[in-house]
Amino acid sequence: MRLLRICLIFAVVSAGNRGFADEPVSADAWVPEHLRRPISELDHPDFDRREAAVKQLSSLGAGAIPALMVATEAGSPEASVRAFEVLQQLYRGDDEAAFEMVEVVLRRLKASEHLGVAARAERAFDSGAENRQKRAIAKLERLGGIIHFTDPVADRQPLGRPSVDYVMLGRDWVGEEADLRLLARIEDLRLSMAQLYIIRGIEVSERTLFDLTTELPFLKIERRGPARLGIRGRTSDDGCVIHAIDPGSAAEEAGMKIRDEVVEIDGLPVDSFEKLIEIIGEKEPGEKVPIVFRRGDEIHKVTAKLTAWAKPAAANVPPQPRP
Repeated sequence: MRLLRICLIFAVVSAGNRGFADEPVSADAWVPEHLRRPISELDHPDFDRREAAVKQLSSLGAGAIPALMVATEAGSPEASVRAFEVLQQLYRGDDEAAFEMVEVVLRRLKASEHLGVAARAERAFDSGAENRQKRAIAKLERLGGIIHFTDPVADRQPLGRPSVDYVMLGRDWVGEEADLRLLARIEDLRLSMAQLYIIRGIEVSERTLFDLTTELPFLKIERRGPARLGIRGRTSDDGCVIHAIDPGSAAEEAGMKIRDEVVEIDGLPVDSFEKLIEIIGEKEPGEKVPIVFRRGDEIHKVTAKLTAWAKPAAANVPPQPRP
């Protein structure tokens, strides 16, 4: 099966390299004999025959994709529309191999010299945004990445689900640099000011980071240490002010609150949120650090036991978008 997938993908890419607009494509060259009839009947005069062809090709999954790609550009307008219909069904389905292959095909067809084909490919690609994001998040988590979402109350979200707040690559990360291309499939990272945290010890080349920022210009990339205090802060005229605290974090356990101003950690002065990140970045999970913070006119001294970056609780997983 894996060999079949490799061969099919090779056929798709090879077809793309040839360029259908430059020379005629022989159906015999790209369409296996068992697919020639359903492909040819995508524009059959009889409506039922056309519908049957679409159903048969959809049932074949990844094996039909190279032939469908040929039909989108080399077939009649009716055949092209029907071929896109099948590709879109496969793109929205559960077959991982078919999804990956259709992704390659649609990206190539979006650059087609046939304007109608390019427009249909664009629409089909855009229609798979939710599925593309869902699959990318699931794969990143299987590889050990941590995905943190914003407010999990779906009613307060414009898309009917929480958006991605940040992605973290920590000590459980087993993926390769090539797997970071999955981030480009997460629309939330493309459209909002989300963050990618890379924990100390995880090597990612500057070229890969450059490519990521080119593809995702709003993505903010930060290198962090393995320990976390669990606050979000900002640097203001008053110094390092807390504007959010993660539930169950070391900061919450130590009694810290929103709008507290952190002035010292482990005996070191803190005059910015960046300085706080720097100090915590040198610590290890489980370490206890003394913290001094100001709340109004009062000075408080506490000790916080730092935690590790961890996968969010199940309640933090986004629900399915509402119709």
